[in-house]
Amino acid sequence: MYLYVELWKPRPEWGNLPCEQREEFLSILPQNLARMEKLGVELVGFSVCDEETPADAEYRYLAVWKMPSLGHVHMLEKAVRDEGWANYFHITNARGRAVEVKDMVSDMVRV
Repeated sequence: MYLYVELWKPRPEWGNLPCEQREEFLSILPQNLARMEKLGVELVGFSVCDEETPADAEYRYLAVWKMPSLGHVHMLEKAVRDEGWANYFHITNARGRAVEVKDMVSDMVRV
């Protein structure tokens, strides 16, 4: 299983779009989420980021996913690219295979 975190914040291009065009762009989101769910991808959740977070990443939104394989991760990354999200949002991602705490601690000791 892979964990995947997306962080994004609006670019000026998003702010320049009329609300109707924003709504149109976002209208495909529910069907895309349903398709991902059918493929075994779990959306843990979306959030509007809390600006009072210590060491804030300075992004407005986040999404956390659980994905069965790296292939599913690549599928999400391709969809985000193909749908043009980067035209309207600065995007930062983090991903990795889920590990046990002991394995993470072991890696931290070795680094």
